Amino acid sequence: MENSNISRIVRQYLSKRFPKETEERIQRWIIADKHMKEKEEASLAYWTELETKITPDTYAALKRVNSRIGYSERQPADTLFYKKALRIAAVLIPLFLITGGYFYYTQHKLIEITVAYGETRHLFLPDSSEIWINAGSNVKFPKTFTDDSLRQVYLEGEAYFSVRKNPAQPFIVKTEQLSVKVLGTKFNVKAYPDDECITATLTSGKVEVSPQSQAPQTLAPNEQLIYNIKTSVLNIEKVSPAETDAWLSGQILFINSSFGEMIQTLERHFNVTIDDKTAISASKQYTVKFLKGETLDEILNVLKDVVGFTYRQQGATIVLSKQYK
Repeated sequence: MENSNISRIVRQYLSKRFPKETEERIQRWIIADKHMKEKEEASLAYWTELETKITPDTYAALKRVNSRIGYSERQPADTLFYKKALRIAAVLIPLFLITGGYFYYTQHKLIEITVAYGETRHLFLPDSSEIWINAGSNVKFPKTFTDDSLRQVYLEGEAYFSVRKNPAQPFIVKTEQLSVKVLGTKFNVKAYPDDECITATLTSGKVEVSPQSQAPQTLAPNEQLIYNIKTSVLNIEKVSPAETDAWLSGQILFINSSFGEMIQTLERHFNVTIDDKTAISASKQYTVKFLKGETLDEILNVLKDVVGFTYRQQGATIVLSKQYK
């Protein structure tokens, strides 16, 4: 492919974007090894040409990016790298919003995918396995799965995997507290850093889940492993097939969930801040299902009758208060 064509495709991806039906194909082309140098040069050229104003938000965004990639902020603020990084951050902020909270970068041959609150993403991994990433999640994986290595993916948040079978090369999903090993199967892992529990739920096939400092546990289809991060208590329960991938179809399903857990899910799903002033006991559990397309107002109107609270919009925050009778 000629350099001019590579530059044209990269620029269109970074500016005008492609139709949704071709976006995944372009994403796979961008992260592929072929013509990587030319694609990186085209991206840098695009960033350099843009006239972008650096604002206080740029510095905050750059700090978050530096934290992600492990870059030391001890560099002097007037260095050429820092100035270039600020310029790139100033470009990435609006780009991040325009693209629905999706971006990637490579570091040590790892690709990182970050999905913002209020969004989900469907991607193909280098081995053609598929991954659906839920809101507020982060996934890292190598540019290629070499024949002499494991297929290893790092997850922070929630994702559903459909793994291409390869007995000679196990597929492993690593979270901070546990790992899931498979040969070929479909399963969901939920491991948000601010959640009390991590769950691994199997749809088909077989997986081996290894919590920290505990013996591996093998799951059968429609089984869910629940690992409490604070207490290290582990349970395995039978679940309905409809529970495993409800979020993939846009449903919001709460099964024996605390009010706090429901609030966290709604914040991620709708990209809002919910200030809970209800003091509702964390021991109370609720089971309720919401269909695709139901608005946050519709959901809160149902929950306020089920749980017992009132709510009001206060700027960009929704404030929940105790309901007095």
